[in-house]
Amino acid sequence: MMDLSRSNNERYDKAMLQRDTDPRAGVMPDAYHCAVTWGIPFDYGGMTSAMLRRSRAFVSEGGQDVDILTFDYQSDYLDIACELEVSGELLPGMKLRNLWDELRSLPDVVLSAAVSAPRVNGEYLAIAPEEGETETFSGKFRRRVRYGKSRDDVLQIDYLRTDGSVYASDRRDLVERGTEGGRLICLCNSAGEPVAAWNQMWPLYLYWLDTVVAGRETFMIIDSKTTANFLTRYRRPNVITMHLVHNSHMAAGAKPPFGQLSSVRRYTFERLELFDAVIFLTAAQRKDVNEVYGAVKSTGVVPNSTELVPFDPNEDRAPGVGVMLASLNARKRVQHAIGAIASAREAGTDCSLTIFGEGPHRDRLDRLVQASRMNSHVCMPGFSEAARQHLWAASFTLLTSTTEGLPLVLLEAMSGGCLPIAYDIPYGPADLIDDGVNGFLVEAGDESALARRVAEVVSLSPERSRAMRQAARETAERFSDSAVTRQWAGEMRIAMDRKLESNVAASLVTSP
Repeated sequence: MMDLSRSNNERYDKAMLQRDTDPRAGVMPDAYHCAVTWGIPFDYGGMTSAMLRRSRAFVSEGGQDVDILTFDYQSDYLDIACELEVSGELLPGMKLRNLWDELRSLPDVVLSAAVSAPRVNGEYLAIAPEEGETETFSGKFRRRVRYGKSRDDVLQIDYLRTDGSVYASDRRDLVERGTEGGRLICLCNSAGEPVAAWNQMWPLYLYWLDTVVAGRETFMIIDSKTTANFLTRYRRPNVITMHLVHNSHMAAGAKPPFGQLSSVRRYTFERLELFDAVIFLTAAQRKDVNEVYGAVKSTGVVPNSTELVPFDPNEDRAPGVGVMLASLNARKRVQHAIGAIASAREAGTDCSLTIFGEGPHRDRLDRLVQASRMNSHVCMPGFSEAARQHLWAASFTLLTSTTEGLPLVLLEAMSGGCLPIAYDIPYGPADLIDDGVNGFLVEAGDESALARRVAEVVSLSPERSRAMRQAARETAERFSDSAVTRQWAGEMRIAMDRKLESNVAASLVTSP
């Protein structure tokens, strides 16, 4: 990849000069680094948490600034960035950037570089003020929306600059006005006149990425599966795209490696060769993918990292106190954790569980707690910035998911000496837990066995409890920010060499 005109001597001289002034110099390739995700919600989960932690480590351990690129529309991204800075999730050297916020302020000279599709169907018609609802934020124009018969029937969105001019338009009723069908995306100049148009959204996304990259040598880590779909189309000689697969690629309940592929992963996994690197969190998942897809040359393994918090194996902690961090959704299967605590208590074990998280299953889980008469023993306080502090102080944590990648929550728990009790699912738990040594593995879906392991943790002798908690901590230490950042640097250099070879080969083929 990259600038072939720069000699190895030039790179070496620059690296030596930097190393004299910054011990982080040379740890990572010197380039523009960015992380790509769809968006950052208020109550973000493990994937976003891992992405933010990795980006902080690139700054603190690797000496490289990192931009976080997002594509969802939110009116308050500046507020989100401020909250992340206050909470320590964004460090100096990290910047949160959003497609819509930046398109709004692009000058005409940059907008004029956008290239329309060769053939575009439909006609651009801005929404008249009386035809739609105009949204404002802090007294400034944001969007104008035209609805059909209901508010669920969005027919057009015009994105507005502060002066009220349209900078982008998304029309969805091309075939017959007033009836959803067909799509027209327009990018507009400062006068609100279209300068480029497409019948799909992804060309607009790629145009913005080009304005962000601005021709620089770039390492782009693609975290979300949503963005991975359209980034299979982003091939630039100066950009190394690295798709990090945060979760299992298998459908829920499917047995790897030849079981059913998750429907939301299918498009990307049928095109893995279009990324410069595909990174998995565990060697087991990489092996399964290579077995099915024919040993894709660009695959690698880099785990999540975790914070190493102060830890004393001799510190007293209530043996029956459990803490769980999980989204309240179908994949996390939190009802199994509630059932296990109820069963353990029924068998005479004095235990409790606090579950931090929110999600669509909140109401049904509340009803389950009520029906199980666990109100005094199972607590669900929702999302909390203090959740990890509670996790580190707990005796045990439960992981009951149907699938994972490398569960960050297990590493976080083990860092503080909190013992994990986890279903043995693909992928992750078995890569971290040595059953009976630093935690417990349970056959996936076996609530009764889960309850028995809770009882076993509560009844551990002080000596065995200390030994297991120390072993859990030692496991977490293998996943420090420093160690994982260096693994990332290694995969980047491998991908860079592979890209260089590919670029040289392509130039030889096209040479007269």
